[in-house]
Amino acid sequence: MTKSGDPFIILRWILLMDVSNNKITKYCNIFLTIIYSLVLCLQIYYMFKNDDINLLIKYGPITILLLFMITVAVISLIMQKEFKTVTFIRETCWPLNMIKNNGQIKAERKFRTISFYTLCTVLLYLSVIIINYPCFGSQRDFIVCIEMFEEYFGEWSSVLYYLYLIGAHFLYYRLFQTCYMFVYGMLEAHLQFFLIGEYLLGTYQTDCLKRCKYLQDIRYQQEIGKSLRFCIKHHIALKKLVKMVVDLAVIGMPFFLVLGVLLLISCFTFIINFADTMSNILKIRIFMFVSSSVCNSILLCWIGQQLIDVTSDIFFTLGGAPWYNWNLDNIKLLLIFIMNCTKNESIVLAGIRADFQLFVSLLRVSASYALVLLKLRKCSFV
Repeated sequence: MTKSGDPFIILRWILLMDVSNNKITKYCNIFLTIIYSLVLCLQIYYMFKNDDINLLIKYGPITILLLFMITVAVISLIMQKEFKTVTFIRETCWPLNMIKNNGQIKAERKFRTISFYTLCTVLLYLSVIIINYPCFGSQRDFIVCIEMFEEYFGEWSSVLYYLYLIGAHFLYYRLFQTCYMFVYGMLEAHLQFFLIGEYLLGTYQTDCLKRCKYLQDIRYQQEIGKSLRFCIKHHIALKKLVKMVVDLAVIGMPFFLVLGVLLLISCFTFIINFADTMSNILKIRIFMFVSSSVCNSILLCWIGQQLIDVTSDIFFTLGGAPWYNWNLDNIKLLLIFIMNCTKNESIVLAGIRADFQLFVSLLRVSASYALVLLKLRKCSFV
């Protein structure tokens, strides 16, 4: 796809796709992953050495979050050679000028909205980082490294603390990049499926007064056959693209699920035990973190639902084809294409389908946890 017609060019620039495969970037990622792995081991040793359950509850969420980011960094480094999705997208994707002008305008409007919401979630991620800066309030309430560095390194603790914060930006960005590479792959697949549908609609346009002449028009029949073969080939490539992206995500899914559940449990435990003693800035930080997580969930469910809808639209577009104007070979191609589209493409990770139903389920579970948390707090006051 040419850059002039790429609705996701800003997202590609933010993800630094051309820089991430650089050798210097790779070595820096390895170095930071090793350093933060050592810091995590020292952090766990410090908490168990003090043998204080309150210390474990207080600093559990940030410790699990650090473990989560290190795990994502390690998995992304291991799979870097296998991650050929970006190259595959560049080699197979159609430009917007493959369809007619009205289709291009429709595509630009639709994907401008999706890109705008995606960039809003990116800005929310950035705001989470900024609100956690020391200038907005002390971080002693949730970062154990401050106490740990003071105990083990004395007067050098402040230097190490600020180095820790600076390096954490790169680790956090690696988590963000890995997540949004998945989003980018699904958005590109969505766009390409949409282009197939619009291309077919452009192919179907005929002159109603000349219907009887199309069956004898050899050139028309050849163009229809060529267009159908072209679309079938691209449709198969897109199904392969979706499978590639989902398979890469499934590799890390067991780790993400386990660490995600542990992070959720530790956060609820933290809120139950320290809700009354939290500072206002800590409440704002927790709210911003939760908001970014919710918006990210909405984005993934929305993209998953859009992918289901656009592949379903292709099926109905094929069903409305003027097959009565085509010869037998073209009708056979149409039937093959319809057979390939009987199953809608979707994002299924560990048996979980990303769609609007998943988002509703997540809301119900979150509301249930919130009600349980509220009841536990009321019981503690009695």
